[in-house]
Amino acid sequence: MLSKKDQAIVDDMIVRERNMKNRQRVIGVIMHKRRLFKQRLVMYAAILTTAGFWVLYTSFARYGNLSVINIIQVNVLMTVILLFFNFYIWQKLVRYNPMQLFIKHYNNGLRVQYAGALLASKRWLQFYYHKREISRMIPQILYFLHTKPQFTSIDEVIAYIDKQNANPHIHQNDLRKFQKFVNQTNEMMLSTSDENGQPSSRQMRFIVLDDAPNIWYFGTAPDTPKIEELDRGLAAIHTMPTSEGMTIASSRLRVYRAQYKLDELADYYNAQVPGFMDSLSAEDREREIIYAIELKSARLDSWTQHEEVTFIND
Repeated sequence: MLSKKDQAIVDDMIVRERNMKNRQRVIGVIMHKRRLFKQRLVMYAAILTTAGFWVLYTSFARYGNLSVINIIQVNVLMTVILLFFNFYIWQKLVRYNPMQLFIKHYNNGLRVQYAGALLASKRWLQFYYHKREISRMIPQILYFLHTKPQFTSIDEVIAYIDKQNANPHIHQNDLRKFQKFVNQTNEMMLSTSDENGQPSSRQMRFIVLDDAPNIWYFGTAPDTPKIEELDRGLAAIHTMPTSEGMTIASSRLRVYRAQYKLDELADYYNAQVPGFMDSLSAEDREREIIYAIELKSARLDSWTQHEEVTFIND
């Protein structure tokens, strides 16, 4: 039998799951409309292009002594070939401008249209219990409390789940999810504070090396005010949202000066932040100080998921 305090928390969990189901439904509608718009855009572009090519073709076509039926057959065959060819070509071109501009404009409209529903459920994405974020566990907690009467408190269920999740394969799955997020961004808001506790934020580009996705590197000139703040080793980060709403946020991290020169990381910068190295003179590259951000844990958010990934247990 749950205590009144635990039962109140369970009731909140049930409300949270109801909101999450509604959020998933709204997101499903958004994703369906996005796919449908993209398909229609390709189809309309293919039809218009086919019509243009067909007019051009008929203006130069010479049928000789072909009968009317044969001329119709040739024209239908050419139309079908042109349509399939153009459909294939536009499926490739839809990844680039100007098609991407149409898609981006439509996606922005969808986000505005469904912003109310998504924002209403956003407050339920995180769920804290004794200062621990347990949103990922909630479906399991409710299931075990409903099906296993031997559990008489939330603490007992969480301890049981933790024991079950002490599995290296689960950790590897978390790393793969995190890598997916990292691969889609290289821009973050880095927040620090001065000696008086006055906070400040700045937009920064970062790179990730091959062997450690939870360690991010960025450079800064040695004469900037943020050097003193960075050397305190405390900060918080939040990446810029991607088109899928993916973000990474963390305040459990460590900032320190890395043992790298900027030129040693040139290949990574050229691959992950094109143009960055070209914007700096040889003197600037030599003076640049490289910092590392080592994430102990991170919160992964998108339209469809909310995850907490832990890399280092304090």
